[in-house]
Amino acid sequence: MAKLVIGLVQTRDDAIAAAERIIDCGYARQDISLLMTDATRHRCFRIPDGTPPAHTFGAAIAMSAVVPDLGFIVAGPLAAVVASAVGAGITGGLREILITAGVPKHWAERYDAGVRQGGILVSVFAHSERDVGLLHLILDDPGRYAVRPATIGPQAYDTFL
Repeated sequence: MAKLVIGLVQTRDDAIAAAERIIDCGYARQDISLLMTDATRHRCFRIPDGTPPAHTFGAAIAMSAVVPDLGFIVAGPLAAVVASAVGAGITGGLREILITAGVPKHWAERYDAGVRQGGILVSVFAHSERDVGLLHLILDDPGRYAVRPATIGPQAYDTFL
């Protein structure tokens, strides 16, 4: 089972930097998911008509899945988690989807609030237990928008899917 590792950033540059560090760890861009509001997508990832996207997530954001009933868009493998939650009738929002995916309630609430306030949820399914710790270091970099305290060892919000 793959573990979903999640982080929250505030800007496109932070999302791209996190993605590049994840890619440096042996993951492909297609392994990385972004979730944000449509307003954040327009603010951070606006792509002029007819211009090919020049950043790491350009094509993924351009082709992202809009979840209008829930008020956000998702690009990458996390879209399958969102789709299965919506298919199962979970319509309470991001908080409920994350709780269903195994994220503890208090972290799900923080991520939901962060996304609603313009943040960008960055996630990746770790290939191994060793990678989980490494990915946490990447996504919990103190230079980024911090939403959880730095801790050592397995995190309570690690999710098995």
